[in-house]
Amino acid sequence: MFLDTQLKKDLSEMFGKNSKISINNISYIRSKDSYLLNVTLFVSSLDDFEILYPTSLNSLIKMAWSVVGSRKEIIIQSSFDLLPE
Repeated sequence: MFLDTQLKKDLSEMFGKNSKISINNISYIRSKDSYLLNVTLFVSSLDDFEILYPTSLNSLIKMAWSVVGSRKEIIIQSSFDLLPE
């Protein structure tokens, strides 16, 4: 996926070396004419995490969506979890 290959460096710089983004579900919301993306960010450490989350995560997802998604607006529903050590 685009996030894993093209934006991996940005993801690592923002959230740590082993950080990963999982897109759990994409749903179309007809009443809003937009897509709802349910994503989970996996990080290895919470150091300085709250400074960048969720704004930087949303920016990365929007960059990827502009390349692979449609022109419709997206709504991002995000959560985070710690990677096992």
